[in-house]
Amino acid sequence: MFLCPARAELVDSQVKDASHFYVVHEYGLLAIRTNSDKLADCWAAHQLARAPNGPHYVKQWITHWSNYGMTRPTLGTPAQRIANVRACCACGI
Repeated sequence: MFLCPARAELVDSQVKDASHFYVVHEYGLLAIRTNSDKLADCWAAHQLARAPNGPHYVKQWITHWSNYGMTRPTLGTPAQRIANVRACCACGI
């Protein structure tokens, strides 16, 4: 896995701490051995729901994706991706 510091800084400059979810999402792709972004989102949301400050990172990512997300064939609309993450997190965000 490659972490691009410049990209993480850009995301965090747009919404503080939002890049954390993206990193956990990438770990999810490896952890569950999938190329499904939806499954990796779900894995990340589920992991963060139980982690210290995890719900904060999910909330920050939701704010970021609400403002900067785009429709993608593998993820659907920003609203669909956010709904998937909220359902998987089940942390009231």
